[in-house]
Amino acid sequence: MCVAREPATEDLYLTLGFNVSVPPSVRQALLSRSFDNDDLLPTLQKPVLIVHGDRDPIVKPSVVDQHKASLPHAEVAMMPNAAHAPFWGDAPAFNGRLQRFCERLELRAVP
Repeated sequence: MCVAREPATEDLYLTLGFNVSVPPSVRQALLSRSFDNDDLLPTLQKPVLIVHGDRDPIVKPSVVDQHKASLPHAEVAMMPNAAHAPFWGDAPAFNGRLQRFCERLELRAVP
């Protein structure tokens, strides 16, 4: 599991259980993908929040810059001390950031 701090034992086993439920051939195929969705990003018209852990060893922070270039209207939230699963590694901070984003959307929707 790619988290910045060690998960509780029960969370670790839950995550391992999710991973072993995916056949090895599928996991290997995910690692060998050779396509991207960069052509689709500029077509997004909806509000976008990009959340990324600054200690993610799998998806480098430079990818955030690449996505932001394709989505100039996107908000970026770099989560300090978070790894590949910031929603798990620091759920309170992640949830707070997501809640503030949604609240701003709600304010915009009110006539």
